[in-house]
Amino acid sequence: MSRDYSSFNFAERLIKQKGSGSHIIVGVLILIIGIGAGLAINNSWITYGSLVLGISIIISAFLMIIKQYERAVILRLGKYHRQVGPGVQTRLPFADNILVVDVREKVSEFKAERMLTKDNVPVTIDAILRYKIIEQRAKDAILNVENFNQMIQQVSQTTLRNNIGSSLFQDVLSKREEINQHIKTTISSEASNWGMEVTGVEIRQVIIPQELESAMSMQAQAEREKSARVTYGESEVLVAQKFLEAAKVYADNPVAYALRQSNMLYESIKVQGNTIVMVPSESLNSMGFGNLGTTIAYLESTKKAVKQQKSKDEPQQEQPGSK
Repeated sequence: MSRDYSSFNFAERLIKQKGSGSHIIVGVLILIIGIGAGLAINNSWITYGSLVLGISIIISAFLMIIKQYERAVILRLGKYHRQVGPGVQTRLPFADNILVVDVREKVSEFKAERMLTKDNVPVTIDAILRYKIIEQRAKDAILNVENFNQMIQQVSQTTLRNNIGSSLFQDVLSKREEINQHIKTTISSEASNWGMEVTGVEIRQVIIPQELESAMSMQAQAEREKSARVTYGESEVLVAQKFLEAAKVYADNPVAYALRQSNMLYESIKVQGNTIVMVPSESLNSMGFGNLGTTIAYLESTKKAVKQQKSKDEPQQEQPGSK
């Protein structure tokens, strides 16, 4: 863990120092050497040039430039003096120590590895944290904590572990927004003491063991099969109810029942074409076709109806080809 934090600090250390007395020392040396050399060789250009250059460097030692996304804290003789914003600012060489911090929003990754949920399910959580330093309280981020990046990283990881340990596994999967909000609120209460604002926390990935993932897949499949069987059973009940209603109608009207049987026989012959269809004699008797002559006449009329239907369908099928 220490290795991770060291790389984190090396990559994202945002506090830097500006200014020292080196400018004045360089400027004084240029003045002494330049003026002495100019007088020694009696060259006024070297004298005036070194004079202008040395004075410019000495004046620059009293000035500093702060960028738009930076805030600077001035420590005069080791004591907090003031906080300044972007632009050209003044300082006292040797007396002032300038600490500059970046106030732009930052993103940090953190995770909880092999944590047990409340129902003893091992999970690994990968999350991100978005935060920034409050502009008016940049001095708190510098003076109240040694390394705010490392501190907020440790607090985020500890808060995530505590929250996962007190939550059920199903809640971790289905209530991410609530967990994100709870973690954000907890971290914000801690980070406010350091002049920092937490803008967002998001759980990116929940990793579970492979065997548990397979068991969850089997459970989901079983649930789908259960739902399909229930739906099929409900449809069978609806079909049975419709059949019951139809039976009541046919029981009160034998003619309708005979017509229905005739239609079913016609449809079967129409589908089969020239194939011989065996029809039980009981069905013919119930439809009134008990004698052979009547049955033959009915079958002949059915065949004619089928042929007429085919003759009507053939011209319709030839028309698209002719075009």
